[in-house]
Amino acid sequence: MKSVFKIAAVSLFLAIGCFGLIPTAASEKVSAVETSELASLYGTHCASCHGGDGRANTPKGRDTDADDLTTSKVQNMSTAKMTRIIKNGKGDMPGFARKLTAAQIAAIVQHVKSF
Repeated sequence: MKSVFKIAAVSLFLAIGCFGLIPTAASEKVSAVETSELASLYGTHCASCHGGDGRANTPKGRDTDADDLTTSKVQNMSTAKMTRIIKNGKGDMPGFARKLTAAQIAAIVQHVKSF
């Protein structure tokens, strides 16, 4: 009977964490990046290819066949996968693991998902 209560307690804890009632490390990282810094981060590292609106309608974006960040393919991508792509790069896109902090990358992911 005690094991049933333990399982129930662990399940409840996990469920609360999944529904966002317990702050996650990612949300804490994102909150550490100011909104003005976020616009600057995206503008500095992403907009030259993906465009300010995420549609990759820039000359460099067309030349490198950059992804349109507003498509359902990108918007439905998991946060973990998007984070890996930003960290490690993809195709012509360089990785940013050495240039950006985890908080900055998490903030860019959140920004991209807002398109």
